[in-house]
Amino acid sequence: MQDEGAVRPGVGSRWTNLVWLGLLVAVVLILFQQLEHFLFPSWHSAQHQAVNVCVGTLAAVLGTYYSTRRLNRALWLQARAEKKLALERNVLRTVTDNIPDSIFAKDLEGRYLLANKSFATLHGVNSPQDLVGKTVFDLFTKERANALTTDDLRVMRSGGAAMESERTAVDAQGNTKVLHTTKVPLIDKDHAVIGIVGLHRDITRRKQAEQKLLQSEASLAAAQRIAHFGSVELNIPTVHEPEKKPVRWSDEVFRIFGYEPGAVEVSRETYFRSIHPDDRENVRKALDKALQEARPFAVQFRVVRPDGTERHILERGDIIVDPETKKPLKMEASLQDVTERVQAEIRLHNANQELAQKVQELQERSKELNLLSEMGSRLQGCKKADETYLEICTKAEQLFPQWSGSLCVTNSSRSTVQTVSNWGESGHVDRVFTPDDCWALRRGQSQLYRRGEKGPACRHIDLKAVTESICVPLMAEGEAMGIVSLQMMGAPEKQKQSIQFSGEAERRLATVLAKQVGLALWNLKLRESLRNQSICDPLTGLFNRRYMEETLERECSRANRNKSSVAIVMVDLDHFKRFNDSFGHQAGDALLRALGDLLKRYTRSQDIACRYGGEEFALVLTDTTLDGTFKRAEILRQQVKQMSVEDDGKLLGGVTVSMGIAMYPEHGTTMVEVLRASDQALYAAKREGRDRVFTWTTESVV
Repeated sequence: MQDEGAVRPGVGSRWTNLVWLGLLVAVVLILFQQLEHFLFPSWHSAQHQAVNVCVGTLAAVLGTYYSTRRLNRALWLQARAEKKLALERNVLRTVTDNIPDSIFAKDLEGRYLLANKSFATLHGVNSPQDLVGKTVFDLFTKERANALTTDDLRVMRSGGAAMESERTAVDAQGNTKVLHTTKVPLIDKDHAVIGIVGLHRDITRRKQAEQKLLQSEASLAAAQRIAHFGSVELNIPTVHEPEKKPVRWSDEVFRIFGYEPGAVEVSRETYFRSIHPDDRENVRKALDKALQEARPFAVQFRVVRPDGTERHILERGDIIVDPETKKPLKMEASLQDVTERVQAEIRLHNANQELAQKVQELQERSKELNLLSEMGSRLQGCKKADETYLEICTKAEQLFPQWSGSLCVTNSSRSTVQTVSNWGESGHVDRVFTPDDCWALRRGQSQLYRRGEKGPACRHIDLKAVTESICVPLMAEGEAMGIVSLQMMGAPEKQKQSIQFSGEAERRLATVLAKQVGLALWNLKLRESLRNQSICDPLTGLFNRRYMEETLERECSRANRNKSSVAIVMVDLDHFKRFNDSFGHQAGDALLRALGDLLKRYTRSQDIACRYGGEEFALVLTDTTLDGTFKRAEILRQQVKQMSVEDDGKLLGGVTVSMGIAMYPEHGTTMVEVLRASDQALYAAKREGRDRVFTWTTESVV
């Protein structure tokens, strides 16, 4: 843009040219006059004057024409320059008045030379022209004006350097704004400082945005710290940008790796150095695959912090590709510390395993309780020892499927222990042994043996074939009824190897089983004792009359099914009252016991000998004939005559018996009738003189 100073030097040079043109014309005229006298010497003065006037006039006309053309040309150029200058000034004013930045200029005295509308509006002035000639002391307080004047002087003395600063200002509406001010010296054509030019740029929104960004970044950093969540950005360098920084981390990545932010170099090498050695290859493969396929990825790994602690990290990321070339540009990923979650999952897994184990144990305990309950119920229904032993063995095999075992019972004299039942691999426990051979019976407590451990072992167990054994005494009412013995089998060649022994669960279960079995055996023994007391005569040990009557009903039914016979022999001691009176009641009891022992010896196991009442006895013989019964009765009568009875060291006299025989169904259709018939036959034998055997006949009835 040209100003007036630029136009005037051109005009002055044009007037100088006109002067030189006039001098040139004068010189030409003088030379022409001299040349004229030389060429035309014959002309007189009037002719010379006329020619000089014509030539001068022509030169004047030509000079005037030329000067006018040059002057018009100069005036036209000046007008065009002034028009262009006005246009440029108008454009400059339009631009300066419509840009949001505030522009101003000051002279050396600090007076405003110009200002735009934004500057005027900022300072609450109606028009920029109102600022011309004013100073900062007209706009600001004295302290503020002095500070601005000092800045202006510093700019003017800077030698042309620009000065930038930021300050806050309050506009006419009372709004606080942040201004970025740039000031430069104002230089004339001689490079002399004649003032300053300044620009205020309103950066309030930018500052607010920066503040919000800082707050957002602070919030994000805080959130990352709380969530243990960091971000990583990896640029993919190219041949055109080899200097591109390849890796950027957020502060939380440093903390995740156990460093303070910025404490270590941000690089791929540092990244992989922090990863656990066992996980590096998996992470490298996952990242390389993601880069090759340009697809999202997720990988979990461990990092080892400088203090040696390990943290579990979950990394998720994606690959940013060039939309045109489809080549990867960068990788953006997030790192989250999931150690607490992994540890929680591990604890949950362990808790689930423990719960599953507890559930399994409860199921096993429930099964064991059901088996024990079922065994207890079935044992109550067992009437004989063999039935009881079989039931115990069956349930014990279900309770201890991995074990072999034996049920051993002490005899009535407690001198020996007999193995009455086995399950699993049998033959590793002695069939008969003494109570001293078992430490459980010695101590009255369970005894555990494990191969390879020091400690006493029971002698009734084959230690070469057994790796572990448990002996539990069967205690009831303070009495050892026997033992339950469990054995874990093992080959002899494996004796020196490490063996995984069973826990205490089997021992506790065996103890519970032993208590129940001990009570069952005690109840069986007590039941046998009570039964014997109810069906046996306490003096002779023979069955009593009640048991005989119950047995007769059963035998009659069997005889009817088998079409066989049943014989009843009534036996009575002859003159027992006289014997009792002669030797006393104690001797009489000894005689009754001796007769009872004789009857036990001379009866078959399928027959029944009982004391019918007083000195009267009865024999029930099954699957026999009348002739056979008579012969056996005769033999028994002879044995009684030969029987010797002692009492208090004294040999008592001999005795005889009378016997009556009746057969079912020949002598009666019911047991009552047969009993009555045999009793009638007995009385017939007594009437005939005693010491004889009679068979029932119709003549026997009195």
